[in-house]
Amino acid sequence: MLTRPTLSQWILVAAALFACTAGPAAEAVPESRLKAAIVSKFPQFVEWPDAAVEGRQTINICVAAPDPFASDLQEMVSGEQLNGRTLALRRVDTPAQVTDCHVLFLPAGSGTNRPLLAAATRLPVLTVSDDPGFLDVGGIVALRVIDGRVRFEVNAEFARRVGLRISSQLLRLALSVRGGTQ
Repeated sequence: MLTRPTLSQWILVAAALFACTAGPAAEAVPESRLKAAIVSKFPQFVEWPDAAVEGRQTINICVAAPDPFASDLQEMVSGEQLNGRTLALRRVDTPAQVTDCHVLFLPAGSGTNRPLLAAATRLPVLTVSDDPGFLDVGGIVALRVIDGRVRFEVNAEFARRVGLRISSQLLRLALSVRGGTQ
């Protein structure tokens, strides 16, 4: 069951989404850091099937090569917990490693990540990418930079197919939601 994000968690996601605005302050925050902040908060707004989390000590956020976040994502998940489980960052290179992921980030421009996406589309894994065609090939969340802001689109149909439930709070922040609401 989805736990309700606290007001402070909600504010953090909203702040990350809208932090990249025109002006001197925005120039100091790299786009990759803003994307890392958003990816680090997505697990708070997703419900996995019981079998995907039972007996697990961690919620694994996986990143495929080339890792665009450097150490930013690691810093953001370090020490964080969700429903008594520690958020952990993992690097993945092979489709077999995807079975341990709850969230999988596939960076744009790497055609070598197609086998990882193919593996994830058969599992309860929230797939995220900044690749422009990601939602058309089975991805669930696509990050976009629009007018200097990092935003996202969601394919709710693909989320349902793999057994994920995405919070209506997160869906309301999306630029668009394909396949209806959850």
